[in-house]
Amino acid sequence: MKDIILKTGTYTNAVTSKQIQSGAISGASLEKFVITLLKNPTCCAKYVVLTKGTVTQITSATTGVAIEFPGGKIVCFTSTLAAVTTSTFTVTNSFVKADSLVIATVQDYTGSTGLPAVIVDDLAAGSFKINLTNVHNSAALNGVVTIAFVIM
Repeated sequence: MKDIILKTGTYTNAVTSKQIQSGAISGASLEKFVITLLKNPTCCAKYVVLTKGTVTQITSATTGVAIEFPGGKIVCFTSTLAAVTTSTFTVTNSFVKADSLVIATVQDYTGSTGLPAVIVDDLAAGSFKINLTNVHNSAALNGVVTIAFVIM
């Protein structure tokens, strides 16, 4: 597991995963710390630095991907999802634990019709699923969706 670098003011404080587990930072867990940070961004840190990677989905919109980073981007196969339709694929990642929190969002969409949305589902140790849905009620997707994610 990578350490997280927290920067406040003019000094840098490196926080290790052991410190997080022992409660040496505000909150009993990283999740509580991040929630506190989101509620009050100036309380604890200016930003969190994570090692990030990128993976490109090949073959189809349901082809699984493997990415060994705690955060990053998934460039999906060109999507032609019909209106109000969902495709699902598995993301294999050893950073995912059974009690992890995985956040994902649409970072970019190259198409001109449709409206992509993502939901994380079926979280398990070593993997999670992404449901990519076209939430538009009448137009199909017609481009590449890039999904950003982070594992906490």
